[in-house]
Amino acid sequence: MIQIHSNKQVKVTPEVAGDWLQHNIFSRQRSMRPRHRDALVQEINAGRFIQGTQIHFVRFRNEQLLVNGQHTLSAIEKAGVPTTLTVLISVAETMDEVAELYSRHDNHLSRSVMDSIKARDLHNQIGMSLKQATNVAAALRFIQGGFRRADSRCQEDVLTEVKTWEEEGNAFFETILGGGKDAVLLTKAPILSVALVTFRHQEKKAREFWRQVVLNDGLRSNDPRKILHEFVDLTRTNRGPFIRGNKTVTPAYVARAVAVAWNAFFAGNSITRINVVDPEREILIKGTPHKGQQEQ
Repeated sequence: MIQIHSNKQVKVTPEVAGDWLQHNIFSRQRSMRPRHRDALVQEINAGRFIQGTQIHFVRFRNEQLLVNGQHTLSAIEKAGVPTTLTVLISVAETMDEVAELYSRHDNHLSRSVMDSIKARDLHNQIGMSLKQATNVAAALRFIQGGFRRADSRCQEDVLTEVKTWEEEGNAFFETILGGGKDAVLLTKAPILSVALVTFRHQEKKAREFWRQVVLNDGLRSNDPRKILHEFVDLTRTNRGPFIRGNKTVTPAYVARAVAVAWNAFFAGNSITRINVVDPEREILIKGTPHKGQQEQ
């Protein structure tokens, strides 16, 4: 059980800030964001930093771990200006409780899903890399958003759900292993979301499908897997909209394009192109509970 041990204001000198950063850091802490740290330095030097801002330590066994305040302490050390902080000290009985506090508590810079997965060591628990587990989390948000957009559920629910997709996620990453840059493209949320569903409900066919989507090895010109390989190869995104040729397409469009190719493969049909009539239509993924309308 997490308990509050103390909560008091302390005048933190640059020397103390540096000592705490050196000896009390949480080993699963995210990397320092220099831009955010430097913004806090400017606030301190301009006299605008809010005195009494809270930082947070957790006492676990014989350690006192900093779970919130890395950037604040680093800014105080760099600015060289003593600053009054409210120091919250909690007591935790397990490392999981420490990680839970770390992932939930922040005053200045929100924890990303990747930060929280790393803090809880969730990726290692389910046998994935940190990036793979983060991609699965993004895909699950997309599934919950109707394969249209990312759902806005709290991180806690998403992290809990990631564990329930351990087998499907690992089967998918195993299947596309060795696919190089083409494999990376398949891990985007609109594509991975469909892939996870196919592995959950049609694992044997899913392995046949996705292995050839990534490799495109000796396929006929009208094989749905080749058509999808070419579609993905022509569709790019860089933390923004998907671009297909000179046309911007939505994540919903991409997911339904993937489903069109899967549906043709599942039915044993050939296709010459992927046609998405309405990206907002309920998605149809044959052989799964997602039984939206058939594309025309």
